[in-house]
Amino acid sequence: MSINVTTRRIKVENVIGEAVKQANIIRDITLPVPAKKIESIDTQIRDVKSKVIENKVIVEAILHKQIYYVECVTGDVQEYTVPDEKITEFVHLDGVEPGMDVRTVVDIEYCDVEAIDMVGDNNCHTRFQQTCIVRIKVKVIEMLEFEVVTDVSGVGIIPTYQTVVIDNVIGAACEQYNLSDSFIELPDAAVKIKSVDAEIQETEETILPDKVIIKGKLHKQIYYVVEPGREVRETHADVPFSVFVHIPGAKKGAMVTTDVRIEYIDNELVVRNGRKYVKETVVLQICAKVTEPITICIVTAVAGAEYETRTLSIENAVGEGRRQVNILANFVTPTEARKVAKVDAEVRDLEGKAIPNKVIIKGVLHKQIYYVSAVDDQLREISLNEPFTEFIHIDGVRENDMVDVTARIEYVNVEAAAPTPTTNWRQTAVLEIIANVTQTEELTVVVAVKEADFCEPGESFDYVIQKGDTLMAIAIRFNKPLKAILEANPQIKDPNIIFVGMTIKIPCTIKGMG
Repeated sequence: MSINVTTRRIKVENVIGEAVKQANIIRDITLPVPAKKIESIDTQIRDVKSKVIENKVIVEAILHKQIYYVECVTGDVQEYTVPDEKITEFVHLDGVEPGMDVRTVVDIEYCDVEAIDMVGDNNCHTRFQQTCIVRIKVKVIEMLEFEVVTDVSGVGIIPTYQTVVIDNVIGAACEQYNLSDSFIELPDAAVKIKSVDAEIQETEETILPDKVIIKGKLHKQIYYVVEPGREVRETHADVPFSVFVHIPGAKKGAMVTTDVRIEYIDNELVVRNGRKYVKETVVLQICAKVTEPITICIVTAVAGAEYETRTLSIENAVGEGRRQVNILANFVTPTEARKVAKVDAEVRDLEGKAIPNKVIIKGVLHKQIYYVSAVDDQLREISLNEPFTEFIHIDGVRENDMVDVTARIEYVNVEAAAPTPTTNWRQTAVLEIIANVTQTEELTVVVAVKEADFCEPGESFDYVIQKGDTLMAIAIRFNKPLKAILEANPQIKDPNIIFVGMTIKIPCTIKGMG
C-alpha cells in the first residue's frame, strides 16, 4: 500500500512550563544618624539573572533601596542608600532542562520599614526593620523546528484535519551595546559619587528587511556628596540609544518583541580642564524576536496507518491594545514651597487581568517630587503614589489569557494650586499603556506516517505511552476498539489513568491493521 505524505516545516516556541513564587525579605537596617521618622522608600530590582537546571529555575536579583528620613537634630530630610541585598530563589518546574530559554520577571509587591524601639531612643531611632515581598514569575521555553504533516492520502487512509493559527518564529537574536564615555557635569563642590540609579525608558522598535532597529533612552539619577557638610545631592540625565539587531527574514508587517536590560554599570568622578564630571560606562543587552502568524491546516490523526505525534504547548498572540491615561491629583507638601525643582516618575505594580474582550489594568504612578522649602531654602523630597485602574478593549480575549502590560510616561508636570509659597500643588500626568494578550494552547500534531505493520489476529505489539496520549486517542490512531485495548491490558484499572513511559499491548484484531 502506497501512502502519500505532505509536510511543512515550522519553527515555534514550545512552553515547557510557567510558575509564580513569592519571597519575603526581612532585614535590619541601621541608619548613620538617628531619625524621627521615615519619609519615603524608593526600591528597585536590579541585575535579574536566571539559570535553568533539571526541574528547577534558579533566580538571582539585587534589591536596591534608598531611604529618605527626617533627621532628629536638624529636621532635614536625608537620603541613605541601603547596601544592596542579593536575592536567590528557586522555582520548581517539572520537565525543564539546562539549555532551555527562561523569561523571568521580578516585581516588588510591598516594601515597608518600621522602627525598632531601643532603650533610650526617645522617639529617635537608628535601627529599623525592613519587610519586602517580591513576586518572581518564570516561563521556560524551548525553540522547536520540525516538519508537520499537512496532508496524507492512500488506500484505506482517513486523516483528521485541524486548522490552526500559530506564531511562526522568523528569528531571534541579541546584541550588546556599550554606552561608554558618557560625561555628566557636576558642581565644583562635588567630592564623591554616592550611587547611580538607572533604568530603560521609552523603547520603540522598527522592522526593516533582515533587521530590527530598537530606540530608547537610559534614564540616570546620580547621587553625589558635596563639601562642606557632606550633603547628598541629586542630578539626572537621559542618554538616548539606537541599536539594530540582525535577524535574517525579518520584514515589515511581522510582529516583534524586544527585551532591553542593563547588564553592567560603572561610574567615577573625573576632572577635565578644572571641571568635575561623572564618567559612566553602561553595557546594555538588547534582544529581539520576530514572528508572523500563519494559518495552517495540519493532520492530527490518521486512521488506517501508523503515525507519530508531538504535543506542543504553543503561545499564540491574541491582540495588542493601547490607551492613553490622564492622572490628575492634588497634593500637599509638608512645609510651604517656593517652587518644584523637578519630578521623577515611574509606573510600578503594573498588572493586567483578561476578561472577555477586555483587559483590566491596575498600576501605581510613583513620583519623587523635589521642592525648595520656603522655611530654609533647602531642597527637600516627597514621594507620592497615585493608583489607577483602566481597561483596554481587545477582541478575542478570553478569561485567564496571559497578559503582558507595559506603560510609558509621556508627560508629567507639577504646578502651584495657590500663590507661592504654598503647600498646595497640582499634578498632571499622561501615560500610554500597552497590553499584549496571548493564549497558550495544547496542540497535538502528526509528524510522521508509515504503513501499518502486518499483524495476525490474536497477536499484539508493544506501544510506549507518549506525552499527551489518552487511551481513546491511541485506539483511534491504531483503528482499534477501546474495549479490545483494555482487554489486552488488564493492568489498567482506570482507562483515564495512564503514564508517560508506560508500555501497553495493542491487539491485532484485523489482518493488515496495527
